[in-house]
Formats: sequence, structure tokens, C-alpha cells
Amino acid sequence: TAMFLLTTFAMVAVSSLLTSLTTLFYSFDLKLLMNAPLSRRSVFAEKSLEAAFFASWMIGLVVAPYILALTRVQHWGWRFPAAFALLLPPYLLLAASVGLFATLLLLYLFPSSYTRDVIWGASSLSLTIVYGAIRFSQPERLIRPDALQVVAEYLNYLQAPTAPYLPSWWMTQALMAASRADWTAYARWGGLLLGAAAAVYAGLIWLAGALYFSAYSGAQESALRRRRLGIAALRESAWLGREAGALLWRERKGFLRDVKHWSQMLLVAGLVFVYLFSIRRLPLDSAELRSLISFLNIGTAGFVIAALGLRFTYPSVSLEGRAWWIVRAAPVSLGTVMTQKLLLSLLPMTALALVLSGASCWLLRSDAFTTLLSVGSLVVVTWGLCVMGVGLGAVFPLFAVENIHQIESSLGGFVYMASALCYIAA
Repeated sequence: TAMFLLTTFAMVAVSSLLTSLTTLFYSFDLKLLMNAPLSRRSVFAEKSLEAAFFASWMIGLVVAPYILALTRVQHWGWRFPAAFALLLPPYLLLAASVGLFATLLLLYLFPSSYTRDVIWGASSLSLTIVYGAIRFSQPERLIRPDALQVVAEYLNYLQAPTAPYLPSWWMTQALMAASRADWTAYARWGGLLLGAAAAVYAGLIWLAGALYFSAYSGAQESALRRRRLGIAALRESAWLGREAGALLWRERKGFLRDVKHWSQMLLVAGLVFVYLFSIRRLPLDSAELRSLISFLNIGTAGFVIAALGLRFTYPSVSLEGRAWWIVRAAPVSLGTVMTQKLLLSLLPMTALALVLSGASCWLLRSDAFTTLLSVGSLVVVTWGLCVMGVGLGAVFPLFAVENIHQIESSLGGFVYMASALCYIAA
């Protein structure tokens, strides 16, 4: 439980670091709020609570099944999850405050929009390295019978209070007291957690009064770029036509300029390598079993394509934002706009599908018929998912959002994922 809560604390802190970048410094309503007769602390308090909520609500929900399973196995009754639910908000707020403080300090010390780009790139790179390191350590070896003694010794080592100064340990101690119905100890540890969350957040609000406006002002600045524009669109126009070529050039430039997009390519690369590594480590002895896994790989790789489509393809229409009226006022048809958005997603998704299916079949040494079936089927599935992403993104647009995660977790995002999974299963 202590390890699980420590991991949760770290995930919320990193998520808050990324979410607060857009919410605290690049939100569309900040231009109004910063010129309104409001104190900087009140603006920061409202936006920081919003950032903390969006950074932690989904991670907080992930903890709930573990707590419910623990309650059922140990037969602790309803008081244990109630005690957990009471301490969860201050615990998440304390974790989010760590990311908020780091963002505020970084933007104050390095007042430039490039700081945001560096944070996004470094966060994506670190997550990719951690994700790959965990997989390459091959944790499945721990379930081997000859390794049970090592696992038991490791678990015994974890019983010691190795981090008594961390909030995750305070939360663990409070939950242990609740499991014993020792409400005095629960109140002591819970009070420590609640007091720490209140003190840290209050200190953050006080610090924002001196730093927030300077950090916000510096975050809007950027170096002057002198580049020759206009001629590059001719390459796309030569084979797509003038209107579609210009729109595709515009879409491509917007994608490359937004560091949140291309920095996540690092995560995609890590995902592909871990996926292929997992395929390589499968203990398959017979040719029939390898061919069966190659066929089932259509579904698993299709799920990866669908998840990436939720991140890149589905939000493509909504990311036009308040500039959507410019696209609609241009002398181009709506079908042309949708076509160029589909092409921008279709080409890299198809390349990714070929890599996943082709490399998987090569690693599994499947026969020619199964390889052709797997690669062809996954390419068709990818095309269908791209069309569904652009189409459903146009049916459920959200133009007034500050964070792309709000698009993904919307009703339309749920409809897209549900439809994509049903399509892959069919």
C-alpha cells in the first residue's frame, strides 16, 4: 500500500506539472482575469485548484479499485473505504501542489515560452525512459517459483518505514489505523496529512502573490523568428490541389510548432519498443502457436492504434479552437478540410501499423499467409479508426477547452473509444 500510494503521489505531481503549464499560464481567460480588479492570489487560487483537479481526478479514481479490493479481502467493512475517501482530497492536493510549485518557480526563474517547451520535452523523455526501464527489467520473472524467496525477502524489507517523512507513508499509517479501528491514531496521521496539505497550499498562494504575475508575463514572451513562409505550401499543392495543399501545409506547421504534440512522439516510440520487446519475450515453441499470436496481434495492435487516435486524430477538429471560424470562412469546402485532417493522421498511423504488424510477425517468425493477413487487416483497421476519429471529432467538437485532456475525456471521446473497440472486436 505504501508503494502504491508513493507511485500515485509521484504520478499526480508530474501530471500537475504538465497541466498547470496550460491552466496557469496559457488559459484563454487569463487575459481577462489579469486585467480584472482581482488580486493575483485570487486568480492563482482559482486556476491552481482547476489544474489540481484535472491533474488528479483520474489518478484518484485508479486508487479506488485497489482500496475496495483490500477492503473485501481483509473484511474491514465500509468504514475503511470511508476513511480513505476522507483523506484522499488533501492527499491529492498535496501531491498537486508539488507540481504547481515547480511550474511557478521554473516560469519565474526562466520567463520564456521556451521553458514550457523544455518542460514538456523533458517530461516526455523521462516518462519514456522510466516506462522502458520497468519493462526491460522483466518483472514477470518474479512469478517464477525459484524467485519466490527473493520476492518474499523484498516484501519483508518493504514492511520497514523506509520513508516516514513522505505524505504517502502518512496516508498508509492512517489507513493502517483505520483497519484496526484505532481512530485516535487515524486522527493523528490524518491531521498531519491535512495540516501539511493546508500549509503547503497556503504557502503556495502566498508565494504566488510575489511571483505569479512575473512568471505569467514572462511566459507570454518568445524570441523573434524570421522565416520565409508561403513557398513551402507549393509542394503539397502539386499533388493535392491548391486548397487542400495549403490546408495540409497549415496543419503540418501547426502540429510541429506545438511541443505538446511532437514531444509525445517520444512516448509513442517508447510504447512501440516496449510492445515489440514484449512480443519478443513470449515463450512460444510451436509454429502454430506463433501464427495464432500473430493473428491475435491484430486486436492488440489495433487497441494501440485506437488509443493513439484518441490522442492525435480525434482532437484534430477541436484543436482549431476559436480560429475555427477562419477555416469555415475560407473559400474551401468542409469536405476538403476534413480530407486534409484525415491525410495528416492517416499517413503516420499507417506507417505505425506497418511497423507494429510487420515487426511482430518477423519476431514471431509466422508463416507468409498469416503475415499477409495480419498486416493487411491491421492496415484496414487503422484506416477505419482514422476515419472514425476525424468524423466523430467533427460530430462532437469542443472549441473552448484549455487542455487537450478535456477533449479526450469528453462524451465524444468515450463514444470514439467505445466505437473503436467494438469495431476492432468485430
